[in-house]
Amino acid sequence: MADIHFTEAQRELIEATTSTYVEACPGAGKTQAIVQRFVERPLAHPRKGIGLISFTNAAIDEARERCAAAPELREVPNFIGTIDSFINRFLVGPTFLARRGIAPRFHETWAAVPHSNVRVKGVALSASLDWFVVRDDEARLLVERIPVERRAAAAKLTLQDVVRIEEAAMATWTRFVARGTLSASAARVALRNYLNQHRRRQQLGALLANRFAEVIVDEVQDCSSDDLLVLELLREFGVTIIAVGDPDQSIYGFRSDAPADVTTFLAKLSQGRRLDGNFRSSPAICAAVDSLRSGAASDRPAGRNREVDSPVVLVSYKQRRTIPQTLAGVLEANGIARDEVVVLSHAADHARVAAGAPGSGADTTNKLIILARAHHVLSDVGRTAHERVAAIRSLERAIREQGLAEVTDLDQHEYLEACGISERVFREACLRIAASVPRPFDMKPSQFRAAIGAMGDSQRRLRWTARGLKSPNGDEWPSTPAAHPSGGSLSPSTIHGLNGRQAPVIALVIPEARAGADGVRQWHEGQSGEERRVLYVGASRAERLLIIAAHESVYDSVHTRLRSDSVPVQPTS
Repeated sequence: MADIHFTEAQRELIEATTSTYVEACPGAGKTQAIVQRFVERPLAHPRKGIGLISFTNAAIDEARERCAAAPELREVPNFIGTIDSFINRFLVGPTFLARRGIAPRFHETWAAVPHSNVRVKGVALSASLDWFVVRDDEARLLVERIPVERRAAAAKLTLQDVVRIEEAAMATWTRFVARGTLSASAARVALRNYLNQHRRRQQLGALLANRFAEVIVDEVQDCSSDDLLVLELLREFGVTIIAVGDPDQSIYGFRSDAPADVTTFLAKLSQGRRLDGNFRSSPAICAAVDSLRSGAASDRPAGRNREVDSPVVLVSYKQRRTIPQTLAGVLEANGIARDEVVVLSHAADHARVAAGAPGSGADTTNKLIILARAHHVLSDVGRTAHERVAAIRSLERAIREQGLAEVTDLDQHEYLEACGISERVFREACLRIAASVPRPFDMKPSQFRAAIGAMGDSQRRLRWTARGLKSPNGDEWPSTPAAHPSGGSLSPSTIHGLNGRQAPVIALVIPEARAGADGVRQWHEGQSGEERRVLYVGASRAERLLIIAAHESVYDSVHTRLRSDSVPVQPTS
């Protein structure tokens, strides 16, 4: 990796000697700075480790890459990973094993765990355990955790329906945890319990203090109230905390039912100089980001795009399906290649439609459609590694949930033992299913179901059955997925999904005005709120050009606010 020239403010972060918080604007080069600190600090603490915790993979990947020439930096006693992996490895995992005699198996979400959906007879909603928060041995359904595409169905539930589905969720959650299967949210329930016990808290704090001299926290604004319990424990036992973040990029409040008081915790640390040099974006994009920011801070264009003079392009739309044609005109007028563009929206299906691709069908519970979509992604060589991994997991879960009665209630390791196979063999066998059947969207659903049903060897080996798979109404696929974006559509993403990354051109889709929380209203009226911060994060991903596609109901408000904040803007009605 080429040498990086660090600014004075970055150097101060790298060389700080006490617990410190540094605020950083988007594109400030904070990842390179904290990775440099991670590389340098072990020399000052030869007997203890340094931890690097991040909420995005960017810092983790860069740290591991930078340590390639010095692999000992990646070894014990040092640590590089997510806050989830830190909690699981050093706090919940050892305590759970000691108390229950079971080595827990951790999953990022319940969505990765077969049979974890909650269904109640007579209630027209199949709910993911990820939609619930568990406190005091009760599960509570949180509307903000339900995907936008599924909220209409959830809104039709009666109060009695909600009570029944919450009771069922608690029973399902308890069953999995008793077996040692924990999602990130379940691990945090255990974490709170352990840290509320004085003796165990003292033991864990002493163990962490003996292991680590310092822990560097990237994207600290994303800490939940439970994450802050861990940071407070480290600080209490003398571990130096170096925290870096941007309060306006805090967009994960929906993950926790308890607001995280990050500001109060950070006030206990020394305050470093703000990193205000934006090495990512053009002047117009920096101005738009300043406008969207709730605070008074301002960014300084400092990178290779600081001389780019393209204004923010503002377009209006009435229906999302018209956006692709509008974007095509903007791209052609500016000489921009389609592969430079990412279309962003808060909702995944909104982004896909605006990018020119059919909806993902993410709201379906039909196993035949789920299998078909997973097959489609795995057979498309142009798909990203992230998309392929998600498709493999979806395929594996569908196969498990089509399991015979004798394996239905088994946890994954028990299921593998019953089949006499390893995790790797299971994955390979699932991939062979996708490789052995024709392309599903080139045939009728009933034909695809018959092809799946004919795979007798696979069904015997993996103990699953095609019985119960149902063709959609009319024996027609509800929508046909598009090929890889290079085949016609632009590349879509949710704003949360692109957080921590960037693209040369961002097309930010702003939906129609809503009666409740509305990012444009918060922005226009100078109010702070997560919906406004989501727009801020989306706009700040752009490097050279920002296109804002605003619904006609909010177009005038967006235009007025951009103009009043002196943002160079090219309106197109």
